[in-house]
Amino acid sequence: MACLIGYAQTPVTPSLERPVFLAGFDRDRRAASIHDDLFVRVLAFHDGTQRLALAAVDLIGLGRKVAQRCEHTLRQSISGLNLVLACTHTHHGPDTIGLWGPGLLTRGVDPLYMAALEERIIETVQRAFQHLVPAALRASNVYVPGVAKNVRNPEILDQELSCWQFVDLDSHRALVTLVNFPCHPEVVHKENREISSDYPHFLRAQVECNTQGMCLFFAGALGGMMTPDVSEHSFAEAEQIGAILAQAAAESLNRQEPAGLDRFDYQRVEFRIELQSPLLEQAMRYGLVRDSLVQRRQVITEAGLLRVGPFWLAHVPGELLPSLGLQLKASMRAAGASVTGILGLANDEIGYILPQEDFAYPKNPLEPGDHYEETMSVGPTAGPQLMAAIQSLINQPFS
Repeated sequence: MACLIGYAQTPVTPSLERPVFLAGFDRDRRAASIHDDLFVRVLAFHDGTQRLALAAVDLIGLGRKVAQRCEHTLRQSISGLNLVLACTHTHHGPDTIGLWGPGLLTRGVDPLYMAALEERIIETVQRAFQHLVPAALRASNVYVPGVAKNVRNPEILDQELSCWQFVDLDSHRALVTLVNFPCHPEVVHKENREISSDYPHFLRAQVECNTQGMCLFFAGALGGMMTPDVSEHSFAEAEQIGAILAQAAAESLNRQEPAGLDRFDYQRVEFRIELQSPLLEQAMRYGLVRDSLVQRRQVITEAGLLRVGPFWLAHVPGELLPSLGLQLKASMRAAGASVTGILGLANDEIGYILPQEDFAYPKNPLEPGDHYEETMSVGPTAGPQLMAAIQSLINQPFS
């Protein structure tokens, strides 16, 4: 049996009839209007043996318990399914973590929205598997300079756009394009009160216009802080970034010949990180953060690796700094990958994942200076634990 792919999407924009606390910048930033809808977009794979769903949702992040609940429910109707539920990390969607409510000790998450969200994720995955078709695949990596900058360490940049395009076997017409880029969706800044997925909205729209197919976006190793390099924080700038990335994707993919899609290999691994984060522990103690999986002062999370011939995608449970992202891509290429990508904030949001040697927790986490990322991290061992976990997958033979 040849590998089949399917696609479905569903809006997940919250209603403004209830207060919506926007996540990612300051607390008590309430949505006033909707600029563009938020979506969950799902790419399904089935090769006769394995079933995998890559789901990208326009949200700041989701804890591991959410991904586990969705996967558990889906497995009741889709046998053996593996779900990768990743967030684009938009800073203009509802608080789904708990840190951006109206006050310091008040959660910003709407439980009614979260319940509806899980239902929509599950239903969208199911629909994606109801529309499976055979496809060929072409993929590429292309450098796109001038779009993102690293505020923490300007000398370390990952400017690589990863593109996977699934096409019709006969006509080679584009069916679905997956784009993956390491940059925070925060072109529009904290003054904004409009719900939006930021530059990924414009990127996807332009790719869909160019190809007449569908498009889904995954954030890459955007920690550190990989942020848009713009002259002003406006939707016009977000549209320009989307257009630049879409054009780069088109030019790069058009140089590639589609290859047959016979099978894929997906593996994942669970690992533990010692919880050494005073702010995160406090947030958990006060009931702000509730969806992390923690036992005996250890955060239990996971990472994974998808291999489709020489095209490899790793997924990580938070915001990997670009230095580690570049190391991870190099490890995949050394093991035989020709095209690589990293899906960030996947199946968990554990915050920033730093190299241990760069980790320096500030004396006052409320005034962190150059070390903000450490205050929003599980702890100094997150980086080495994650890299070891994924390397174990890279070293395994295809199943």
